[in-house]
Amino acid sequence: MSREEFLFKYLNSVLLGVSQLADTVPLGGKNYLEITCDNSFERMFDQYRSSFNPASNEAIDLCRAWIATMENERFCDKNDYEFNNEGDFIKISVNKENCFYHEYCIEAREKNLPVVCPRMLSCRWIATKFSGRQYQLKTEEFSNTNRCMGAIYPEETISEILSVEGDNITFAGERAIVLSTHAYGILIKTIYNYAPHLLERVLFESTYYSSLSQYEKVKNNFKNNHDTLEHLLRTIERLGNIRYEIMEYDELNKRAVIRGHNSYMAAIFKKNNLLNTPKTSCASGRGRLAAYFSGAWGEEIVCEEVKCEAFGDDYCEFILLPKRL
Repeated sequence: MSREEFLFKYLNSVLLGVSQLADTVPLGGKNYLEITCDNSFERMFDQYRSSFNPASNEAIDLCRAWIATMENERFCDKNDYEFNNEGDFIKISVNKENCFYHEYCIEAREKNLPVVCPRMLSCRWIATKFSGRQYQLKTEEFSNTNRCMGAIYPEETISEILSVEGDNITFAGERAIVLSTHAYGILIKTIYNYAPHLLERVLFESTYYSSLSQYEKVKNNFKNNHDTLEHLLRTIERLGNIRYEIMEYDELNKRAVIRGHNSYMAAIFKKNNLLNTPKTSCASGRGRLAAYFSGAWGEEIVCEEVKCEAFGDDYCEFILLPKRL
């Protein structure tokens, strides 16, 4: 084993050890790992600051300049990276076949430990340091392809929806209570057992009004209604609720068809046997979409669910139309 191979193997072992430690720290997890990596990026940057020459302070130019600096110091090959602008999002693609963190990523996932991508995380760090905006990183699930995918995006686009500071967690700017899906399922089942006729209304209205608040907080950040809605739907996916897909979008006639994949609410209904009637289950999803589209289109929009994963469909499907019809 060469000296370089040994150092890479040692680096992977150190990262794995930090992941094991992060897994035991209260409110640690990925955040603990990110802080550790950010501190190391800061020290690296201080050493190679003179060769860092971005074309601008735009996030994509900062990322490209950072990778070019790292290539000059023989830490990476800039050809392994691809960057693409998608609105406020910077999509990042990395060739994992040449990645010396690959061993760490595989073993951490096999052991179900928190894991981060140091290569993409360094791009988030450099964008935050010089753009004047706080960025977050979202990586896609590890796949069998030869590339890892992720995106960095400004924190302010979601900080008002969900944020953590010390022991305080806030949702839409208010203090929040965090429940596991198991505990939430018990709560939903209790309502169902004692007042089943209220369950759908409770889920719909609580989500509707909180979603209106979310829409109001971000509506001025985007150039058109479609971009605003796309951002809100992506945010819900990042929070782990459901992945939405816009199938039809007709703003002139105010009609839309949205598909939902991996609905946590449908999973709760199935797990707790809340399926006594052939009725759709994603009342919270209906409330969310009705609120978003009502805000975007400037009139009351109703949302009906015509397919649901809870009843064996491949996806949930929602139709949105003006109430006046």
